[in-house]
Amino acid sequence: MSDTTKHYSAEDITGDPRESISTDKSVEQHAVTKLDEERFSLWSVLGVQYTLGCAPLAIAGYMQFTLGVGGSPYFFWCFIVAAVGQGIVVMTFAELSSAYPHVAGQTYWTAILAPPKYRRFLTYLNGIMTLWGWNFAVAGGYFLSTQFILGTASILNSNYVPQHYQSFLMSIAMFIIAIAMNTWLIKFYPAVTKFFVVAINVAVVYIIVAILAKAQPKADAKTVFIDVINNTGWGSDGLVFCLGMLPTLVALCLPDGATHLTEELPNPQRRVPQIMIGSFLLSFLGAFFMIIVLLFCTVNPAGLLEPLGGQPIFQICWDAWNNTGFLVTIGIIFSASFVQGCNSCLTGESRIAWSFAKSGGLPWGSWLTKVDDKTLVPVNSVLACAVVALAFDFLEFAPAYVLNAIYGSAGICFGISYGLPVVLLVLQGRDRLPANRYINLGRAGLILNILMIGWICFEVVFLSFPLNYPVTTDNMNWASVVAIGCLVLSIGNWFIVKNKYCVPEALAFEIVPHGSSHHHHHHHEDNA
Repeated sequence: MSDTTKHYSAEDITGDPRESISTDKSVEQHAVTKLDEERFSLWSVLGVQYTLGCAPLAIAGYMQFTLGVGGSPYFFWCFIVAAVGQGIVVMTFAELSSAYPHVAGQTYWTAILAPPKYRRFLTYLNGIMTLWGWNFAVAGGYFLSTQFILGTASILNSNYVPQHYQSFLMSIAMFIIAIAMNTWLIKFYPAVTKFFVVAINVAVVYIIVAILAKAQPKADAKTVFIDVINNTGWGSDGLVFCLGMLPTLVALCLPDGATHLTEELPNPQRRVPQIMIGSFLLSFLGAFFMIIVLLFCTVNPAGLLEPLGGQPIFQICWDAWNNTGFLVTIGIIFSASFVQGCNSCLTGESRIAWSFAKSGGLPWGSWLTKVDDKTLVPVNSVLACAVVALAFDFLEFAPAYVLNAIYGSAGICFGISYGLPVVLLVLQGRDRLPANRYINLGRAGLILNILMIGWICFEVVFLSFPLNYPVTTDNMNWASVVAIGCLVLSIGNWFIVKNKYCVPEALAFEIVPHGSSHHHHHHHEDNA
């Protein structure tokens, strides 16, 4: 492990971050400056992590994927099962991020836990798969926000039919907003993320109260929890249950988000796990109440197959309360939250690309790793990530199954990205973890790690399945094809960067003893 841990001198640790935009000599290829270590607080990173998924709203936004896939009961029970699975991932990641806080997250954990012989390749593979997964998350975010904005427009004007090119132009608008928030407006960004934690929860309460008050008659418990509707053509209801996980996976997505802001948050070895677990619980509870209310308040289930504005949530709200003002409010809530979701995804992805380029994993590394002196943001990484995600939105002009493929392939890439360090942890033995870590799963650790690996394998298999049978070229699930394409490109890139790629360096605070005079990273301890 000695070759992945680097000890820093005292000046490196105690220097004031506002002045010490000094060069970090730990990476030989090129000069790298540090990010702003005081940019975020516990609450603003919670805002980033929570808005990555916007779970209570997203779970309603993704109803379009699984309408005939089991109906109400499966929508509810799949949520419960998938939430338990994602909860296990969150606990495992919280432990690892408290043991090894790092901006590269799971890529750094892979470097620490991999056997020396395979360390460089496995770390590279993890880094590039993490980057692909996040890239699909950004692309899917642009796409989804766009659908809600255009859907809202078509509610206001019943003659308006959204065109593909308008959808793509809207994606460009999302792209510009996300870049602006992450660069020129970064000063205001932490305040925006804090605002959205409150705003989304207020909005959820508003939607729940309004629909409960207005929807008549309510569905009965048998319809909500028991009567399965299987329109997929698959004979086995069990298989269909396994296919219904996508909405929950996308709503409770990106549990690694907070780790990638490690360098911009004081005391990350405590804060990051707190944010991961807190955000997950908040997301789970919000989404849980939202699902129950929506399912009991679906007054006209048949109407969901051809919903208003193309979104089942609009139809449910309209059937509950025929009021255009209410519907437009719902449209604005969803659109604004998903736009902020894109902003958060770009924040996370740009830090991953920046860190990966510092290790020499990407072409044009010296350009990608530049940090702007004024904002202390890796501006070039932000731009590059946004442009690549936008390129995937050209798939806008392809059939509707594309969004499924984008999210499905994200899931497959994350399967490798999330699974790899945990497989290595189990193989190398959990006694490798530092004994004094903030989150210690103890005896349960090994069981949770093995369950997580099983859950990830399950996820990867069923995210690759077509939703309908018989399978045609139109309804084929292209996720595995896209993911294999990414893998081939990644292996090709390995041969280009193989000679200069080095695993990520340890960050300074990992070596700072708790409560020592180098209290630079601990001076916010009391607020935790």
